[in-house]
Amino acid sequence: MYDLAHANPYRLKEKLGVIGLQLFAHAHGIDRTILSEPITTKEKSLGNSQVLNYDYTDQREVEIVICEMADGVAQRIREKGYQTSSVTLFIRYSRNESASGFSKQVKVPPTSESTRLKSICLQIFRSNYDPQCAVRQIGVTYAKLVRSDALQTNLFEDPEKQTLAKELDFLVDKIRNKYGYSALVHASSVLSGATAISRRDHLIGGH
Repeated sequence: MYDLAHANPYRLKEKLGVIGLQLFAHAHGIDRTILSEPITTKEKSLGNSQVLNYDYTDQREVEIVICEMADGVAQRIREKGYQTSSVTLFIRYSRNESASGFSKQVKVPPTSESTRLKSICLQIFRSNYDPQCAVRQIGVTYAKLVRSDALQTNLFEDPEKQTLAKELDFLVDKIRNKYGYSALVHASSVLSGATAISRRDHLIGGH
């Protein structure tokens, strides 16, 4: 501390940048933190992305992977007791394409329901995808997470169906946690282009 307090502050800045000046000030008991400023915390989010093994030119295959990822991330937020009110879908096209792809975020009523989140991701994809472009990378992120296990009902849907969907998600999560993800998958996950089963077989923790 003595050496730091008696060091040349300009040399510290040259070597360490702004941190060097902060350390010099702290060595002299100076803290320039403005206490009146509110503390901002990093927004909670959970997501997953994967680079595909080859360029996907079949829209059906791309949508299968999107649904698998949307379902997988939905399970993760449920396990942590969260619901999401922001869904982001990231698509990167093949390097052989002139377009790079897109990343779109939409606000949604808080939910952790797999069926609803898959539908939202597909809506984003179909609204922005160029069918002429091959896809090489896909990412799904749920942000603005709120800790809640309450069911946010949708006035335009049957409340009983919404309750059943929540119970189904809970049952699926319970089976997968006990016997592994591959113990219960959608039929689409055995079709051409699907990646959920093969990735889980080779990745620790499914991520």
